[in-house]
Amino acid sequence: MSSQRNQGGIVRIKELAMHVKHKVNLLGVVLEFSIPRKSHGTDYVCVLKIVDDSQQSPELLVNIFTSSIDQLPRVLSPRDFILLKNVMIKKHQAELSAVFYKDSSSFALFDGNSGSNRLPYQSSPQRFEITEAEERRINVLRQWCVGFEFSSGSNDYLLSLKDISERRYFDLVCKVFHVFYDDSKGLWMLFVWDGTDVPPLSIPGKLEDEEHNPLPLHIESSPLDLETLRNFFPVGTVLRVSTDRSYENFGRYFTATGKWVRIRNMSCQVSSGMWHGLLQSSSKIRLFSDNDNVVWDYMRERISGRHGHMPIWTGPSSQFLTEVDWVNVASVTLMKIATQLQGNVRCCCIVRVVSIHPFQAEHYSSPNGSCEYTMKLTLEDPTARIHALLCGKEWVKFFGGSPPPDVLTKKIKMLLGMPEHEDGNDDTVRNPPWIKCFLHLKESDGGRNRVYYIRRTKLVTD
Repeated sequence: MSSQRNQGGIVRIKELAMHVKHKVNLLGVVLEFSIPRKSHGTDYVCVLKIVDDSQQSPELLVNIFTSSIDQLPRVLSPRDFILLKNVMIKKHQAELSAVFYKDSSSFALFDGNSGSNRLPYQSSPQRFEITEAEERRINVLRQWCVGFEFSSGSNDYLLSLKDISERRYFDLVCKVFHVFYDDSKGLWMLFVWDGTDVPPLSIPGKLEDEEHNPLPLHIESSPLDLETLRNFFPVGTVLRVSTDRSYENFGRYFTATGKWVRIRNMSCQVSSGMWHGLLQSSSKIRLFSDNDNVVWDYMRERISGRHGHMPIWTGPSSQFLTEVDWVNVASVTLMKIATQLQGNVRCCCIVRVVSIHPFQAEHYSSPNGSCEYTMKLTLEDPTARIHALLCGKEWVKFFGGSPPPDVLTKKIKMLLGMPEHEDGNDDTVRNPPWIKCFLHLKESDGGRNRVYYIRRTKLVTD
């Protein structure tokens, strides 16, 4: 062992049990990594999982400590590999791991694609020289990677967005569409998608609060620009996932934007009736290429399991609380309307009404018989929330005339999923049913002003 280490030879992962409590050189494919962050002490830390052609399971855990966050490795692509020099092999119970020390270890990261540049794209600040023997070993590993199908990880904790729940830690295979820093919250946020719809939630709070403290339309403090939103898929939920405050400069060191990943050890909470993902300090990222089998399987399963743009919680035979004039019109999602449709267009949507303002039936009583009512509804489907107006004759059509206050109150409660004995001043929970409605989008000011109107829709209460 000693002569091999002194000659700078690379030890294969399968042979590491013979090198416990010794420093060795390693070369492996990086399957998984944590985002660089501050450790509990003064150092910065990231954790890698690597394999080589001698052993793919279990994957070797590598803990890397440096004095600066910029000195930590930043893995750019799936199948990239790392050369680690002078790392300590440790054993805890039956599990082996490697430790990279800031004052004595070094690393170099290489593109894993066949035919790529032989030079590393990142290396330690320390002088890093690659021997001929190490270069030959790098070429062998690169060729081995070409035809090998790497593991996507255990399925023990794997969930899709349609199966999430609060206070549960899980793994998620998803595509990262965007990374965004929320100035108001002082947190980084990822926008991720797996092709499924999050479960519909009950809506807490008092309806009377809607005037001064309305339900937000999104988790982020300010809306994303339209060009960014147009890069999102129009079907399936794009979940907002916030980091915790241990991640400094997350967006600078997160390398997976636009890529398929597996996020390990995340959780979800509910905020204002919307799902909100959370990254933990122990969360890790596993990169996939678009051609990996796990990505193809996900896309095939998600697309084949959908009925067009309908929420997966409904179907062609679902019964809705409303009727629309035109029956054989395909539905589109709110994300599709909000980001991809332009001009004055009409379309059918399947949504829930999560809030109404004004909600008091007395507001719609007109002593002179006028029907110029205007009601603002907050509509939600798995892809977005928007405000829509129900006005004048369309209001009358929707509610079946101008019903007396007690009848109108009953209809509003049905629409909002409120218990019949509750009123809008109570701090209650609403469970809105799905409805089908026609939306009319009107644009002005070159498309910068977009207003949605509900039309050709009638509430069915019998």
